Amino acid sequence: MTDNTGDFDDQFNDENLDEMEEAVEEVEEELEEAEEALEEEMEIEEEIEEEDDSEDFDDEDNDDDEDLDKPVSEGEIVELEVEDLGSKGDGIARVEGFVVFVPGGEVGKKYDVEVTSVGRKFAFAEIEEEVE
Repeated sequence: MTDNTGDFDDQFNDENLDEMEEAVEEVEEELEEAEEALEEEMEIEEEIEEEDDSEDFDDEDNDDDEDLDKPVSEGEIVELEVEDLGSKGDGIARVEGFVVFVPGGEVGKKYDVEVTSVGRKFAFAEIEEEVE
């Protein structure tokens, strides 16, 4: 009687090895995408900080002066184009260099959005409708 268990073990191990290699490749791709998204987010944050640092406020505690330097205000409807995606998948647009996060926005599409909140360095807006 012949012992064929060695052939079965070799085949089983080769199949497992192929599956593991595919899984490793998928994880490496996901990691690369996550690293790219993190780098983009860090670049955006650096741009925001540079813009914020370059502004010269006489009185940083005066919210009225800060509001004058922002190109959008809460409740305002503006048309903008999503340029990029943030690390959490939010669309990123700019109005006169001021960053506006648009949840659900797709890169390259234009939207009429309502500004829902305005912070020191960025704003959030909700999509009202896509612009053709």
